[in-house]
Amino acid sequence: MARVLLVGYGNTLRGDDALGPMAVERLRPQLPDTDCVTCHQLSPELAQRLTEYDLAVFVDAAADGEPGSASVQRLSSETAKRASLTHHVQPATLMMMARTLYDRSPDAFLVTGAGADFANREGLSQNGRKAMDEICRLVLRLILERT
Repeated sequence: MARVLLVGYGNTLRGDDALGPMAVERLRPQLPDTDCVTCHQLSPELAQRLTEYDLAVFVDAAADGEPGSASVQRLSSETAKRASLTHHVQPATLMMMARTLYDRSPDAFLVTGAGADFANREGLSQNGRKAMDEICRLVLRLILERT
């Protein structure tokens, strides 16, 4: 059986920016064989952990796109060639680090949900809740098709 890592990241105190962590928490009971991680932002330390998995799915919010929608992007270490290490690490950068430092990286995808309200408050907007439903549907499909 494939080892799967699901990573949801975003600020839970900024409205729809919480889509990543909230989606992972909603999906956790439905994916008992999947390792789930939630965090405020991605950090370089996650690169080594990625090498232990066959599939990694990252979940984040986006300020662009049709509010309430969600999309899937396949990631690879090559995607990160222009990325830099700043206070905000991108998933593709983690893939590049895993490949460069440990000579291994999993198949990986980024699922993003388009939010509408990133104000300083807890909870999702109506469009954020729609995006959450779509994120969960896409993530479940990705994982179930590949395991």
